[in-house]
Amino acid sequence: MHRIYEHLSLVRWPFPVVPQQDFCTFIADRKQLRADVEELLVHLSRRDTSSIHLFWAWFGAGKTHTLFYLMNQAVTRSGSGSAGALHCVYTEFPKAPRGFVDLYHTFAGGLDPDVLINSYLEIYTAPGARGFHRRLMQESPDLDAALQVLATGKQADYSTAMRWLRAVNLPASEYRAIGISNKLTSLEDAGNVLANLQRLYCMAAECQHKPGCRLIWIVDEYQRIERLSKRVREEINTALHSIFNSCPTGLSILLSFSGKPQAGPTPPWLTPELASRIGRTKVMVLPPLQPQEALVFVREILCQFRMPGKSKVSEYFPFSKEACETIIKEVNKTGELKPREIMSAFNAVLQEADPMIEAGRITEISAAFAQESLSHYADVDVAYGDEG
Repeated sequence: MHRIYEHLSLVRWPFPVVPQQDFCTFIADRKQLRADVEELLVHLSRRDTSSIHLFWAWFGAGKTHTLFYLMNQAVTRSGSGSAGALHCVYTEFPKAPRGFVDLYHTFAGGLDPDVLINSYLEIYTAPGARGFHRRLMQESPDLDAALQVLATGKQADYSTAMRWLRAVNLPASEYRAIGISNKLTSLEDAGNVLANLQRLYCMAAECQHKPGCRLIWIVDEYQRIERLSKRVREEINTALHSIFNSCPTGLSILLSFSGKPQAGPTPPWLTPELASRIGRTKVMVLPPLQPQEALVFVREILCQFRMPGKSKVSEYFPFSKEACETIIKEVNKTGELKPREIMSAFNAVLQEADPMIEAGRITEISAAFAQESLSHYADVDVAYGDEG
């Protein structure tokens, strides 16, 4: 539930600096990017072969917003009666993983428990899925035990089972108390569980007579792998390669990374084996904006959250068009026009003007007000590192 800003003619605050998934239902200005996301989802819903995709963006260029938008679009597409199921799991690459199990931990933390439980109950009760269930009990008995507890166990046991699924290092006795024999500590076990979860989703979709199913694993900030030791880099890349090989259908891995794109077909920190599985693919690239694009970007954000019945106000309200141009010019003086910097500057001006507009002291934000407002804020040169 969001506050409505009637005096601003907006149904919510339009400039959150940190991306929020419920905010990311649209992409402002970038028509080609919207088309690329739509094209990708169409391809993934029309075929079942597994795939690996790359998404490369400048720091602060709107990468995380775009990934959340892709996830929201996948949910919308999955809700269509004629479409296959698209299950997205968003993972941020850990800052200092000791190995693949730490990356798997973030994957398991991104799973929707309700979808997971419903999928298990679907295959547990469907006559046509008995073969898959027997195979699951043979290949990963601890996963089967954990899923049974999640679906039918007590709240305390549910918590323990979820911790096992997320590879939390509890005493073995706590896991044995709910029928789980071993901790989830090896990359082989973690990879096996991930692959079986992907098969679980696909079998559940088949039982529901859906035309297809795909697990889309989004690994954001993947460039962090470059800072790791050679051993850890190779372990993670090899594990991804192995999981991909064990899931020839129904799996897509989207590796997302920040930084200025470099020459060459793939980043140098991808192993040749993993890079070979990518093959020829369209790399989505997200560069900074040009001034006119930035103006359209801001206008479309404001239009997205315009209150119904307020069509007579300026499309830039509560800003004047001149104020928007002034803010964009000021941002451009200190660096590239990236969505993060644009949103931050507009947020700063709007939060200063907000109470004044509500009190009737000003009717809109003028260019002079914007210029004066921005002069109150220090131009802090922050090294954002790998925060996309």
